[in-house]
Amino acid sequence: MWRKRWVLSVIVGVVLAGFLWGKPWSGLAGAGEKNPKLPDPPPAPVTYRADIWMDMKEKVVTGTLSVRFAPQDDQAFFHLYPNAFQPNADLSGQNWEQVLGKQREPGGISVTDVRVDGQVVGVDYEGKTNTLLRVPLAATWQSLKQTEVEMSFRLQVPYNNGRLSFNDHAMWLGNWLPILSIKDGDGWRLDPYSSIGDPFYSDMANYHLRVHLPAGYQLATSGIESIAVVTETRPERRSTYELDAWNVRDFAMVIMDDTYRQTSSKVGDTTVNTWWQLGDDPAVVDRLHQVATQSLAYYSKQFSLYPYKEYDVVKTGGFFGGMEYPCIVFIQDDLFNRSDPIGEAVVAHETAHQWFYGLIGSDEVREAWLDEGLTDYATMAFLEQLDETRAQSYIHLRRSQSRAAEAYASRGLNAWNSVDQYPDWKSYNDLVYGRAGIMWLTLKEAWGAERLHQILRNYVVENQYRQASGKRLVQMFSEASGADATSFFDYWLGLKLDKAAQAEEWMKRVKHE
Repeated sequence: MWRKRWVLSVIVGVVLAGFLWGKPWSGLAGAGEKNPKLPDPPPAPVTYRADIWMDMKEKVVTGTLSVRFAPQDDQAFFHLYPNAFQPNADLSGQNWEQVLGKQREPGGISVTDVRVDGQVVGVDYEGKTNTLLRVPLAATWQSLKQTEVEMSFRLQVPYNNGRLSFNDHAMWLGNWLPILSIKDGDGWRLDPYSSIGDPFYSDMANYHLRVHLPAGYQLATSGIESIAVVTETRPERRSTYELDAWNVRDFAMVIMDDTYRQTSSKVGDTTVNTWWQLGDDPAVVDRLHQVATQSLAYYSKQFSLYPYKEYDVVKTGGFFGGMEYPCIVFIQDDLFNRSDPIGEAVVAHETAHQWFYGLIGSDEVREAWLDEGLTDYATMAFLEQLDETRAQSYIHLRRSQSRAAEAYASRGLNAWNSVDQYPDWKSYNDLVYGRAGIMWLTLKEAWGAERLHQILRNYVVENQYRQASGKRLVQMFSEASGADATSFFDYWLGLKLDKAAQAEEWMKRVKHE
């Protein structure tokens, strides 16, 4: 996610003038020729099949869901993230207000008819506002290669400034479908929906959805719309889309009315679609679309080929500037009519998340710096290719955040904290974006892009379609450099300021080898 509101509130006048009112972005230069191709993915461990009905008047989604997976326990847990917005949820305080806004209406998801391998089981909610569903599995689970959990659900979409909401022309569904929790070395990960960060952690899965839309609506999803099977019923003219998404961590969707239009281009084998509305500034729409295509091409050359067939950049509401999901990103509506290029930075950031979060998974709850830091570094590297002078204003902002982050050491905060440990959005932004992003930029400036990006390409290849970890990434830099990198990461991420000299020594010694 690219947090626009807080960032805009702290940009000083010089930075604002340089970043917002300089010359337009130039064409992409120096993008490199690496373009490494990834090997084929392993079989996805989970398969979701759903039949979904959209009531756009009432903002209600109903459906049935089937989930097949290899059991790891005598029970399984599903996250029901929409229940974070139930009427009885405590969503008070400044942090929630920044996420949801002052104008809001509750929502939530109810589950019925839960079955395990065809046998009816009870509905067992857990969590303060029923944000978890516990499902008992067969006593013989250890002998089963696969088990199937089925359920029916009804989702009342809440109204707020968040990832799951609506306006007069669209409904955006982020983190909406019941999703299987991860069980890792610490047990079942039942992390709550926090007010700060992106509190999500999910494995790769295959999705097959049948989505029924009323007349006059269209959609963009994590699936491949260009090959979707579309049928229409008469006289209602309700459209049914059969959609597939393979090897993705989630399935997001935006339902749009007929005020939306689509601009499309090809980047290699990928179709890039930018969804905008009649009345939007055509020049701004064109710039956002160009950044989507150019950044996708740049990251493909620098880190690995983008392995998916479609990428959708969609105008929505929301507080977030931009929000990433597999093969689709939500972009805040006002960015489609701004004469300044902040929207372009947002699109570049969310596009980088297609690698760092989407393709290479990580624990966004306990190690938010891992995907956000790499994503923001990739954003800065891309912006430098477009126009180095103007990119320096964005980089200056991140450097200011990185320097400010050192003050958090005395408060026991650092970039390794889990999202629930940050007291506010400012500390989260300073540490997870500014500090972590500038750490990578500092390495690039010391070593050169090619040396750094070669290690990052190895990181991508090793962790594609899997879960990466910060510990392993530190180890990879130690191995690649031939010297222990711990002090460098301790200084930058752990805010162990007494290790500044050791961190500098490691970076310079490795630079000259």
